[in-house]
Amino acid sequence: MSVDEARRARLMSGEAWDDFCDQLKAAGRIVARETAGGDPQDAVEGYRYLTRMLMMGNFRVIERRTPGTKPRFIGLIPPPLKGGIGVQSPNQDHIVQPVDARYRYRITGTAGDVYTHLSAWSPPIPDDVGAVPVGLDAEDHLETFNPNMALTPHTLVLGDIANADGTVDFILSVDPPDDGSAWMSMAPTTRELMGRVVWDDRNEQTPPRLLIECLDEHEQPETPSPEDMAERLAVAGQLILGQKADYEGWTNDLLTRENDTHFTSEWYERIGGSPDDRHFEFGYWRVPEGMALVVEFEEMPTQHWNFQLCNHWMENLANYSTGEGYIDKENAVRDGSHLRIVVAHEDPGVPNWIQPDTHDHGVMGIRFVRPSREPQVSCRLIPVSDLTS
Repeated sequence: MSVDEARRARLMSGEAWDDFCDQLKAAGRIVARETAGGDPQDAVEGYRYLTRMLMMGNFRVIERRTPGTKPRFIGLIPPPLKGGIGVQSPNQDHIVQPVDARYRYRITGTAGDVYTHLSAWSPPIPDDVGAVPVGLDAEDHLETFNPNMALTPHTLVLGDIANADGTVDFILSVDPPDDGSAWMSMAPTTRELMGRVVWDDRNEQTPPRLLIECLDEHEQPETPSPEDMAERLAVAGQLILGQKADYEGWTNDLLTRENDTHFTSEWYERIGGSPDDRHFEFGYWRVPEGMALVVEFEEMPTQHWNFQLCNHWMENLANYSTGEGYIDKENAVRDGSHLRIVVAHEDPGVPNWIQPDTHDHGVMGIRFVRPSREPQVSCRLIPVSDLTS
């Protein structure tokens, strides 16, 4: 039986759906083992996060549709008012554009004046996905089948290839174009063109406005075939599980050194980070009542920086509509080049205070986009009474 025949048979028999449900059960087990006998709030937010990831898996995999030969706009996805995935920046929109690495794409439009970093999202997915079961042991398959683990060996800064008038016109493909056109390369495993659009001022700046078209004619059925649907279910389930498992491993690593930040490049690159243009430190904060976490660094020239708090599952505590839960380059109060950020439950009467809402622990992140040198960040937990203005 061929791979496609096996996929079709598993979809028609219901095995593909059963496998998808088992992948979700495996993801739920991660929440259970992480919170067994622990914080009820972590458990509630863990299962809520799992349902949010289910919606994301539906959007990125089940409803996935790659471009045809007719140009269409590439949309920007703003950050949610609260939540987000993996310490998602409040100052950053995302591009999540599905592509098929078998084909060539042309991208045209205008770059705008917002810093935009593009990458080719290329996760490890086996050729026979959907044809063989993974079931409740799906976590054991993550080493070779993890749609969340997205190394991005091919990247591009949009402004670097823009013409003098701000327009862009380039080819996205595995092989270089024959006519010498501007080119962004992708891998044979690339599934999405990812973009990070970093705002300084949303009221004043202009975002990129891009169109994408496929240069190769190919069939695009409105409804997936049974074999395609079996593959989509398998990838969606493993994507959700991979997010839970990867962030669990990363968080547990951060827990070994609480109230400190480090550039954990292995974990950051594993989930599609872009170390070529940013220095991103992560840590695990734990601040009891009456205490304050003081985060300090000497500011250097950067494209952008921000510091933010998250819960145990790396969901932002920031309320973007009111500007709470994070401090950034544009809104920080400075003492010369020295920056001090204070996390405390009650207002300590000092600048750059972040109130952690109903939480007293979670993940924190501080990102520097295009820093002129490697930042030196220090963290210390002290009594609030020891703070000086």
